[in-house]
Amino acid sequence: MKKKGIILLILVIIQGCFVYAQDINEYITRAKAYMDRSMFSQAIALYSEALEKHDDYRLLTGRGNALLMTGKTKEAINDFNRANILKPGSGYMGLARAFALKKDIGNTVANLQYHLESDFRMPRREILLDKHFSFLENRAEWRQLWKTKWHTRLEEAVNEIEYYVSTGKLKEAEGVFVLVKDVYREQPEILYLHGLIESAKNNSSEALQYLVKAVADGNTDYSAWKLYIELLQINGNYIGAANECDRALSNYPEQTELIFMKSENLRKANDRDRAMEEAEKYLFLYPDDEKANRQAGLIAGEKGEYNKALRYFSKNTDNFPGNSQCFTDRANIYLKLKSWDAAVYDYSMALDLWPRNGDAYYNKGVALINTGKTEEACHDFRMALRYGNRKASGMISKHCIR
Repeated sequence: MKKKGIILLILVIIQGCFVYAQDINEYITRAKAYMDRSMFSQAIALYSEALEKHDDYRLLTGRGNALLMTGKTKEAINDFNRANILKPGSGYMGLARAFALKKDIGNTVANLQYHLESDFRMPRREILLDKHFSFLENRAEWRQLWKTKWHTRLEEAVNEIEYYVSTGKLKEAEGVFVLVKDVYREQPEILYLHGLIESAKNNSSEALQYLVKAVADGNTDYSAWKLYIELLQINGNYIGAANECDRALSNYPEQTELIFMKSENLRKANDRDRAMEEAEKYLFLYPDDEKANRQAGLIAGEKGEYNKALRYFSKNTDNFPGNSQCFTDRANIYLKLKSWDAAVYDYSMALDLWPRNGDAYYNKGVALINTGKTEEACHDFRMALRYGNRKASGMISKHCIR
């Protein structure tokens, strides 16, 4: 009995820790969405609510950043200092930015130095591009700060190789990689870089082998997680990719794009019910997001829920009237509903915005045929054929040649 009681106690503790972590992560995810939408007061309120339940440095640095955005520098400094107490090093970048806003050169540079000495050290390039520190560029204190080599050779290599890959300079990326791969061998960063280079060379299967190892311990940087999930998707393992989105989100709850990526992969796996759940989660965070409303509309359309699809697509046509795809998406649903006039209107709007869409011309022609406007339809079928829609030739033979 005693042994069973101990096991039960352990299970209760584990479950409690899981719920605790999930609760914090939910707060961080929702607050990050508020920050992305420039809803800083709402983010502050949410972080404050979370801090009543949890004493966590991520909540303090998050609220500190939101406070900075609303001009409450003193309160932000308090949060960053508290974060440093809970997790040494976590608040120094926030403090540097806060003092930069006050144009306090001494405290800005001092806190930047503390940050560079910490485990939270950001890449040099990111710090140099940070607009908060632009006023320091011609200062002696700034030049003095960068006389010290703060980053390891491996950290510098990651930064360099990511930059070279992003700009298509694969030879340069491989040149840097050769200099570090034997020194650091099987470290997660090396595995990530090897996978990154192979992925850039379109060797996705080989790249995936490296990324599987890179994320094995769960503590890899987010860039490796994202590439790993993308490679699973490229290799057709959509369910695996969706599952790994959950695992990555548990480590990086501020990376809200993972929710959308999970929805995409579930849709590709034809699990449309779960795909819609994730799309709606993302829309709860970003109600006016064009790609998320499109995703939800496409899923609803595939499920035959056409009226629901129209609501999502109509939101996009309202919010993004200059995007031809938004009108094409809605027109495709009208076509399925045999609402011919509405389909013609939306295809016309789409073609006004992008007049080289052969499929839109073809579908508009189909709608016009069904309204009895054969002459107009024939014009559209010819335009469809001109812009690469081969099905149009059959419609031309059937309706336009006498």
